[in-house]
Amino acid sequence: MNLLNKCSVIIIIFFTQVCISQDTDYSEIQLLIDKSRNRNIDIKERKEAIQNAYELVLNKSNDSSKSKYLHSISKTYLSLRDSINFKKTYKLGLSIAEKVNDSSSIANHYWNLGIYYIRNDQKDSAFFFYNSSKKIFEKITPNDINVGLLLNNMARIQKDMKNYTGSEVTTAKAIEIFKPLKDYNQLYNCYNNLGIIYNNLEGFDRAIEYHNLALDYSKKINKKSTKEAITLNNLGIVYRNLNNHEIAINKYQEALSHDSLFFKNPKLYATLTDNLAYSKFKLNDTTELPNLFYRALKIRDSLEIPVGIVINKIHLSEYYLSQKDTVKSFDFSSEAMDLAKKIKSYDHLLDVYKLLAKIKPKEDTYYLNSYIHLNDSLIKQDRLIRNKFTLIEFETEEVKTKNKRLSNQITWVVGISTALIFFGFLIYIINQQRTRNKELEMERQQQRANEEIYNLMIGQQDQIEEGRKREKERISLELHDGILGRLFGTRLSLGSLNAKDDTSSKKSREQYINELQSIEEEVRNISHELGADNFNSTTSYNTMIANLLEEQSKITNFKYQIEDDNRIVWTDIPGHIKINIYRIIQESIHNINKYAQAENVILDFKKNDEHIILTVKDDGVGFDQEKKSNGIGLKNMKSRVDLLYGQFIINSIPGKGTSISVDVPMTKNLT
Repeated sequence: MNLLNKCSVIIIIFFTQVCISQDTDYSEIQLLIDKSRNRNIDIKERKEAIQNAYELVLNKSNDSSKSKYLHSISKTYLSLRDSINFKKTYKLGLSIAEKVNDSSSIANHYWNLGIYYIRNDQKDSAFFFYNSSKKIFEKITPNDINVGLLLNNMARIQKDMKNYTGSEVTTAKAIEIFKPLKDYNQLYNCYNNLGIIYNNLEGFDRAIEYHNLALDYSKKINKKSTKEAITLNNLGIVYRNLNNHEIAINKYQEALSHDSLFFKNPKLYATLTDNLAYSKFKLNDTTELPNLFYRALKIRDSLEIPVGIVINKIHLSEYYLSQKDTVKSFDFSSEAMDLAKKIKSYDHLLDVYKLLAKIKPKEDTYYLNSYIHLNDSLIKQDRLIRNKFTLIEFETEEVKTKNKRLSNQITWVVGISTALIFFGFLIYIINQQRTRNKELEMERQQQRANEEIYNLMIGQQDQIEEGRKREKERISLELHDGILGRLFGTRLSLGSLNAKDDTSSKKSREQYINELQSIEEEVRNISHELGADNFNSTTSYNTMIANLLEEQSKITNFKYQIEDDNRIVWTDIPGHIKINIYRIIQESIHNINKYAQAENVILDFKKNDEHIILTVKDDGVGFDQEKKSNGIGLKNMKSRVDLLYGQFIINSIPGKGTSISVDVPMTKNLT
């Protein structure tokens, strides 16, 4: 007995020493990590410390502690801007966390990766990994602060990518978590984000409401914080957008009066100074101008804040334009344009193009066209990014749903198998259970009937959704082909008349104002059955086609010719066929005005058996069909022809013009 007790004591002492040794080793690692994060130490010593910590961790056995320390080390490499070592440490830490099934460590590694992608301006990838981390934390503790922090990060990305609705929803979820925790700092961030969202959506009253809530929370945080000054600046921007520059100036001045703001946050100080100067300029108060603009620009130059420099130079350009100094105004706008292109600040580049059109009225067409092309491409890019974020969330939910469905299926299989074995055993043992067996059979029949009813309901729902989809596509075609083309032509014509004030120009402007009224009427018609009645009315279809070409020819001064086949009786043609043919012609002429540079256009109608054959030819610049991808206009024309069970052919040769041919049956073929 004594020998056994001695052995037990020896074993306990051995394991105690091992545990103490491991704790000591991890304590040393933690000290090295803390040293590497000390900003008062030379950067070289900090890098050596984190490298030593990494080498010590490598000697540890693969467990949760090792994964957690690798997470801390990878996060430190991230703060030291060491991408190579960050990736190496992150991969190793994630691999170990997955092997030991440590969900918390996996989520933290995904979080680090999201931060890495944010710093490399890859916001879609950052959003994906933030979302992946959030899903894991939600399974562990749904209302944990980590979930709220990740939701906040995701909301800011959605706001930056102009997915304002998504950002608002995500921010609301974060607020639900932070309010019970009384986390004033994060609640400030949430309401500040909502204020910025509604300012961008021009919901200025809501923006002021949310910024005031953020201001209340900022006063509950550390007084040394500059959050109150940040919110005052944001409020000033909202009032500036409301053209209430007096209140805006008060907000900027109140923020600038904060103790030692220049030293605490020189970037914010420069922003406030520039905003103050701009609101003074808008009120024609030039007492401190342009000195305030130059003071802000000097700070931003020294801090190397390129976006701030672009904004400053745009403001200086506007100021000098108001002072009739077009030379300085043009110089600042040119510098802003070059820098905006370099840093890919396209929203500010749009502002520069509009300003240059005012500074150089003789070249306004070039700058306005540059504005239009850039704006169109930004709209498409924003749409793609928003769709990508939606797809990320959808795919995550889809995987979650599939896993849940699979788990339910396994449960059902196990349950049904167990039941069958159990009842089979009872049937084998006790023959008197025949009545019970019949009841079970009836239950199974009821289950099959329920499944059939469910499948019918699902099928009906699919049909409803398909109808909605078709209707959305039809509305898209009507708006793009009908409204956009006419607005484009009217806008270009009004732009060309903008600088003229003679009697003829006034008369032309009046005509185009009438055209805008006509477009307004067409929008109203689209909202009442999308204008189909226009093509079933007593108005001559030939006249409508002729009026269309007459209006559009004025834009680029092309000559046109309409060749109509008298065998086509338009009053006998169904309305949906005529409206689609009209929209195809409208889109074709729109493309000719926009791209072709044509001098002559021929519109030819032919009747062949029970088919209408439409040909639109131009002698413009043409394009290479193998290189140029189809735009939405061509896709819409093809969609309309497909809807009419027709054929669509396009032929184009660079330098030799373009020809579009449409062959559709004359019967009522709309499904």
